[in-house]
Amino acid sequence: MRKIILLIISLNIFNLMFSLNVDSFFKSVELVNSREEIVSFYFTNDSGRKIIIYISSFFENSLFEISYPNEISLLPYEAKKADFFVKGSKSSEGTHILTFSITVEDNLPVDSKVSKISFPIIIKIVDLNTSNMQISLDMHCDFPFISNQKNLGTFFPIQLANNSKWEIDVWGTFSLYKLSNNQLIFQKSLFQDQSINLLPHTSKEGDIFIEKYLAPEEYKIRAEIYYGYKNYFQEKYVYEKEFKITEDLYKEKNMLNINTYPDQIYIKIPKLMTPREYITTPLEFSLDVVNNDFLDINVFLDFEEEDEEQNFFNRKTNDKYLSITPNEFSIPKYQKVETKLIADYRRSNLVELSGEYYTNLSLIGENNDETQVVQSKINIPITLDFGDNIYNSESNIYIKENNLLNDFYNNITIGFEIKNTGNSSVHYDIYMKKWNSTTNSQVGNKIIVKSQQSLLAEQTDEFTEKLVTELGVDKILIEVVTSKGTNPSEIIKVDNYSLKIER
Repeated sequence: MRKIILLIISLNIFNLMFSLNVDSFFKSVELVNSREEIVSFYFTNDSGRKIIIYISSFFENSLFEISYPNEISLLPYEAKKADFFVKGSKSSEGTHILTFSITVEDNLPVDSKVSKISFPIIIKIVDLNTSNMQISLDMHCDFPFISNQKNLGTFFPIQLANNSKWEIDVWGTFSLYKLSNNQLIFQKSLFQDQSINLLPHTSKEGDIFIEKYLAPEEYKIRAEIYYGYKNYFQEKYVYEKEFKITEDLYKEKNMLNINTYPDQIYIKIPKLMTPREYITTPLEFSLDVVNNDFLDINVFLDFEEEDEEQNFFNRKTNDKYLSITPNEFSIPKYQKVETKLIADYRRSNLVELSGEYYTNLSLIGENNDETQVVQSKINIPITLDFGDNIYNSESNIYIKENNLLNDFYNNITIGFEIKNTGNSSVHYDIYMKKWNSTTNSQVGNKIIVKSQQSLLAEQTDEFTEKLVTELGVDKILIEVVTSKGTNPSEIIKVDNYSLKIER
């Protein structure tokens, strides 16, 4: 009986939550020189019964004069506007956040405590005194550190602090110079070429990343930072700092900073049918090997045998039709060398080749410094496409475990098996929704289980995903979207699953 009552209450709340529509939960307004402004919210009753809305402030705020309706009645399918009149004062300059509680009461024949829902709406107020805006911005840069795992290079930790009472937008450039001759080594726009927003009395931390390992010597950084609020004002802040990179920074260095461009190779082999047979022509592909280290590096290139972790099944290329030239060379520090990959399938049986085949080009880098021997290894995936592509997949999704945690929650383990049954690579995306069948509505947000996951021909991915479901959720809806590996925007199929949850 208790579970049934809780379920009825839960469903009533779900109905109520989806019966009121608000045009926005967040709005902003500018008070130029403290003049009065109106902020309007629109409430719509999407149900067939009358509801009452109560509005109250979460916190008292003496800086602004604010008036708004405390109560709004909405007839079935009626919409009304609630105006918030906002006026500043002499001490209200700056950016402020005001939060209001919206309580919705339904005329359900149950205890009023359970027929109510509450949620916040927020108004951001920027009170601008155009004749006197004093903004203070500070920056600090800690000592750089290097990465020995992914994204090999040097990181500069920075912190920006807005010490004013206004929100500001911040943008600019970060430059690195060699101190001995003032040579520019590196320059980058801050925040990926976009401005960031800093609220009053807040700070933001981040890293400026340089792909290179820096040679042990003295450097100087210079950051030119612009900050402002829209078109009302703009200021410039300059930060400079000198530092020395010592050999101690590289004590635990275990990899050479070497990279390739591109980091994977796709080659489409042309096949032309003549009266007697298929013919093709040799193809040449450029590969740049980049030395981002302060050491000279010897490089060795070869096609690697398939390892246990990369099972190409019968889709492994015959590497006798591939060559790389040059396959041995030296790269001075901070330089690059171009190599040529040649695919020559003129002597192959092209009739038997369709779809994609795969291999790895292995790169081994070794430094020339006899005082320290460091090696790095990179695998460059290679895909050869012979046409007549078949893109297809099969999926099997099921509830592996269903554990009842308590009267309110279930702990679900879902099993996934995605198999590429075609002869060419695909991408797949998996989305999951918690569903209430009684209200015929989604509970919570859509869950992204996998995004743009690549699957080579004849490969299979198997994994599990755990999910906690609340009372009222009786189904899990799952969507598996498969697209072409060469064009992820081209969808080839969509599989839908509805998994029933037993309680």
